[in-house]
Amino acid sequence: MLLLMLLALLTPLLPEKVMTGLAITILLGYSMVREVRIGVANIDAYTSYFNSLLLSAGMLATTLAGTPKIVVGAAIFITAFHGERNPLKNIAIFTACGLAYFIYFRCASLHFAIAIPDLNYLFFLALTGSLAASLVESVKTENDKRLTLLLAVATTYLIFNIYALKTSLPALAMAFSISFVLSLAAMKSGVADESGLLSATLIGTLVIVFTNIEFFLVLLAFYAIGSASTRYRFSLKLQRGIAESAGGARGYANVFSNSIAGLFFAINFGFYGLEVFSVAFVASIAAALGDTMASEIGKTSERVYLITNLKRVQPGISGGISLKGEAAALFGCLIVAIMAVLLRVIAPEDAAIAVLAGFVGVHVDSLLGATLEKKGWLTNASVNFLATLSAGLFCLLAQM
Repeated sequence: MLLLMLLALLTPLLPEKVMTGLAITILLGYSMVREVRIGVANIDAYTSYFNSLLLSAGMLATTLAGTPKIVVGAAIFITAFHGERNPLKNIAIFTACGLAYFIYFRCASLHFAIAIPDLNYLFFLALTGSLAASLVESVKTENDKRLTLLLAVATTYLIFNIYALKTSLPALAMAFSISFVLSLAAMKSGVADESGLLSATLIGTLVIVFTNIEFFLVLLAFYAIGSASTRYRFSLKLQRGIAESAGGARGYANVFSNSIAGLFFAINFGFYGLEVFSVAFVASIAAALGDTMASEIGKTSERVYLITNLKRVQPGISGGISLKGEAAALFGCLIVAIMAVLLRVIAPEDAAIAVLAGFVGVHVDSLLGATLEKKGWLTNASVNFLATLSAGLFCLLAQM
């Protein structure tokens, strides 16, 4: 902890080359004192700390190529406070540490040419970084959490260093509160687990601050209706052995795989103000809901066919399609598009392209499921992400 804090605190004070050299020196010294090895099978505390020092040195080296030092330093500083705590405590601690470091960097930096954002934006960075860090802490895994935390926080800071955002503390507080309270209610009702709570809070907060509450309501419709469709004839799906695990509770993988593409288009809409991105956002969410409804309702069909050769397969097989599933997919896409029009997220004349693109995305999911996922080259989460992304990209290409 102390060595990571030292690196972070010295980052604004020393030139990039000196910091990189110092990090490598500390890394070598630590490895000799503790006798840790890279890549050992059983990751103990010393090896985990060594891995984080190694990654920190590598990240500091990227500052030589232009990565902002404030991003790297803040990520290293946050990682020093890694620990097993409840989500609310983690959010509070990581946010406070991130904000404190950003203010320290502003005061300590000797490089006055560096443009450092105002306090509102620093708080936004601190909060988003804390949500990413808290999410990593909540996931049960055998991997090195400290290493994952460092990467997640650094990536979050870097993305929002690129997409600079002007927001106010009241607006940010409102966005976080709405997202957190609704996500907490979802977790308490069994719709999401702890990692789902944090990932949905992060996605919801970002969608609101970059766009508005109407975009968030479109996203919320996907979460609500998608979860409800999971319960459709759940006993039958349970009997067939194809019901969602944990009673359908959504985790971070499900939330991110279905929402990250939509978040990307929402951020670009907020940043550039182009309506084409709002339509792409709606299309990606339409694909997510359409695919979820097609899967959950289609599993109850008696006649299911593989999309690649139309041979009959068992319900629940990746890439399987049915008349009931197709109708559910189209209905899901229509629901999202109609909601988006009513909420004035998109114009009525753009609804048709959003529905079409969403429906295309649903079938991209089926094709990938029947081919690359079946061969083990893609996971279900990666298939969902590519399907929702393809729907948004289809929209962009169609409107060029």
